[in-house]
Amino acid sequence: AEAAYKKSTEIKPDDASAWNGLANVYNAQRKFDLAAQAGGKATELAGVLGASGGASGNADALYNQGVILWNAGKIAEAKKLFEGAVAANPSHAEAHYQLGMALVNEGNLGGGATEFETYLKLAPDGPNAATAKSLVAQLKK
Repeated sequence: AEAAYKKSTEIKPDDASAWNGLANVYNAQRKFDLAAQAGGKATELAGVLGASGGASGNADALYNQGVILWNAGKIAEAKKLFEGAVAANPSHAEAHYQLGMALVNEGNLGGGATEFETYLKLAPDGPNAATAKSLVAQLKK
């Protein structure tokens, strides 16, 4: 039983989901640099970034890495990952919301409003619905 436990608790260095889990732990601990490193390794191993650094693939991994970078204050880098998540899965509501926040942050109010409206279509009762409705109302003035 001990041998089975040891085998089940080993983390494989080439396991993208393990790196993503580690990134989430670091993010929760507000260790954003470590979270970004682990998340970067996860996206690399998952193959969600192409050779040119462009997004291609797992929307959730891209979104999660974007949140980590956002929390670390790396807004421009996070925006690229949110764009990649939306491209990989146009129905990823939370990616639209975060992309809207990134666009507003850079002064693109119209683009932000469009992303919030898309979020509301996809998740009218989502966790950020009230905030998105309020932001659309303010940005459309």
